[in-house]
Amino acid sequence: MSKTRDGTSTKPRSEWSKIDIEELLRARMDTFSPSEQSLAAHLLDNIHILPFETGTSIAQAVGVSEMTVTRFIRGLGFDNLRDLKNRLRDATADKDSDIDDYMTRFQVRNGRQQVLQESLRLELDAIVKAYALTATEVWEEATEALATTRTIYVVGFQASKGLAMDFASRLLWARPNVVFIDNASGTFGEIVNADPKHSLVVLVDTATYATRGIRLVEKLKSLDLPLVIVTDKFSHWAYAYTRFVFEAHTHVKTFWDSTASLSVILNLLIDTVAIKLGPKAKRNFSMMSDLGNLFGEFVGGSYLRRKN
Repeated sequence: MSKTRDGTSTKPRSEWSKIDIEELLRARMDTFSPSEQSLAAHLLDNIHILPFETGTSIAQAVGVSEMTVTRFIRGLGFDNLRDLKNRLRDATADKDSDIDDYMTRFQVRNGRQQVLQESLRLELDAIVKAYALTATEVWEEATEALATTRTIYVVGFQASKGLAMDFASRLLWARPNVVFIDNASGTFGEIVNADPKHSLVVLVDTATYATRGIRLVEKLKSLDLPLVIVTDKFSHWAYAYTRFVFEAHTHVKTFWDSTASLSVILNLLIDTVAIKLGPKAKRNFSMMSDLGNLFGEFVGGSYLRRKN
């Protein structure tokens, strides 16, 4: 083992212990101070360019001192930023290999091949990261609340409204008492007057974030009403209102940002809730299917019976 000029130790590449920095940061997010949460969010957002970052560039991007960056990195268990970057390279190299397998199969017979290949890479990477959320402690706690809380209210705005409505409609097939709030009264009275001990709100929103959404979560926080927020990674505003925040990568270099990873997160939330509920979810599905048949909503009879 040798030492660098600044006195820090260096190890051969074969001796580095691999580290999943994303898992590490997400697991500890709720223990960080506000400035540390901003640092963690910046690292998560820029994981692929982290090898090119410096302590100064990170400090300037987040708006903290370089000493704060140094203390934060050491608090994570690294000697310094160089140590973090060295150990990150090996871990991210392994993760990229699966994506590369898909990329080699992707061919586009026009001049946009390179652009769409990069878009596909970003899209697949975003979906992989969405699935990775299911292994976190905060996911476990949030889905347990979604499975056991008496009433779930779901709200979304503008372009995100469709995602929220779809989530509410499909979650209702796994468990009862799921209400999509259209806010016809303009007051969100259904949510604001809900019992915090037996209610939970799921908010879906993406940049640019709805003014009503921000005002609503501020009110919900003052009422101590449990809240789950599913959003993108352009801003980390949501952590100010709840620890149950699930951010998705939506920037894939297409005309509009992609909502695919948001849909994946919402679908996985439903799946986890259904697994937790077990036979209760199956009975609820069967009841909903029978109601659909009663009102003539579906073609071909019960989907559940076909599945069986």
